[in-house]
Amino acid sequence: MVFHPTPSTDGRRALLIALALILLDLALTILMAARPIGASTFVLLLLVLVLWLPLSYVLWRAWLCLSLVYWIDRNSVTLAWGPIRQVIPIGEVQQVQRGAAVEALAAAAPLAQGPNGQIDQPARALAERWPALVRWVIFGPDLGTRRRLHGVRIYSVASQPLSEQLLLRAHGGLYGISPADADGFLAALQEHHSLGPTHLTTHQRQWPGWMRFPLWQDRFLLSLLLLGLLGVLLLLGLAMSRFAALPFALPQWDDLDRRMIFLFPIFGLAVWLINGAWGLLVYERQRVAAGLLWGGALAAQAAALVALLSVTRM
Repeated sequence: MVFHPTPSTDGRRALLIALALILLDLALTILMAARPIGASTFVLLLLVLVLWLPLSYVLWRAWLCLSLVYWIDRNSVTLAWGPIRQVIPIGEVQQVQRGAAVEALAAAAPLAQGPNGQIDQPARALAERWPALVRWVIFGPDLGTRRRLHGVRIYSVASQPLSEQLLLRAHGGLYGISPADADGFLAALQEHHSLGPTHLTTHQRQWPGWMRFPLWQDRFLLSLLLLGLLGVLLLLGLAMSRFAALPFALPQWDDLDRRMIFLFPIFGLAVWLINGAWGLLVYERQRVAAGLLWGGALAAQAAALVALLSVTRM
């Protein structure tokens, strides 16, 4: 059986803000294209690229909020939001708390505000530093929130605040949910529990493969990969900032067209993409090989930078 959460405006609000960011990004792109190539063009390009960070985050939270749903069958209760699944074997659900019992628990100690995943930390920091930004950066504050009250871990996957959630006690902790039809959910839970499981399931949280990729926890090699991207931007920024001041033909380069200096950032991008993709393919089996590939890309970009500085020297 499928149970939808209590309606919330968070998902739609996130989509509206994402639309505003897309329009702003489009306006900056048009302005960048209308200007002659120079340092200001590169600054606009950086703004266009940087805006994709908050845009991607807002779209991610919109997806989580709009896709939240709860499933019950004879084997488990499944909490689903976006690509994430929390599977709770139905036999592990020992108790359900609601109403006054939850309100008393929530009032007994201060609550953590906002989502608590790694990707949500910048948004939480902004909201804590400037509370007026909460509506602009926090979407679904109880969707993926971890708390610890009276020594008990509470993991909320809900569209409503803690005081309005159903708390399922299972696996040594509590799971907060907010089905729109709470009575129907409890009746279905009791019915399926009495029927018994058709097969045994395990208590688990299922993440998509790309979210479990070990590189996300490997700060050194992840930094190497990101430095390669910064190297591309450095080459492009230098080429764009010096382009307007160059003569139309480069005497240092056999009088070739000055537009040829953009071969250097193209080379830097190609090396980063090829070595980056190859490194990702071998990373789990050969971490050292991936590091050598990404370090080699940085060395190639450094050589391209030296050559670009030499060609554009005036």
